[in-house]
Amino acid sequence: MSKPTSDKVKIREAIEADAERIHEIQCDSVRKLCSAVYSPEIIDGWLKNRTPEGYLEGIRRGEMYTAELNRQIIGFGHAILGEILATFVDPAYARRGVGMMLMRHGLKIASVNTPRVIRLEATLNSRLFYEALGFKVVREIKVRRGNVEIPALEMEIRGADKI
Repeated sequence: MSKPTSDKVKIREAIEADAERIHEIQCDSVRKLCSAVYSPEIIDGWLKNRTPEGYLEGIRRGEMYTAELNRQIIGFGHAILGEILATFVDPAYARRGVGMMLMRHGLKIASVNTPRVIRLEATLNSRLFYEALGFKVVREIKVRRGNVEIPALEMEIRGADKI
């Protein structure tokens, strides 16, 4: 599969009807892209009890957005002022620039009227991706997802308006 070009991938605000596909992308992404770093027990616990309805609040608040190619959602993001809450790409489109497009969109949202310090919690496998954008590790952390604690990284970027 060739790399989608930026003129073909469109970023748009998520709507409630997108919740099922967003859920599917996050679960597939965690299962396939995080499996080299996290055990099956951690991944299963992380995704346990997750449902499409869990995305509705962020969608209703206008915080979530999708990446579409040929009218199919291939990734999504979630951002608020000062923080990127999520960036997930369908594993079939990983490493093709979709995550970068989602992050650039999220950084615009996160940096509106803020002091230009944006934070995020990164999975261990995504460290290089975020470092390529200019994020720096602040500290190693553990985050609770589902019924497990997941080793992760707290990262931040200063001057996000330059990306």
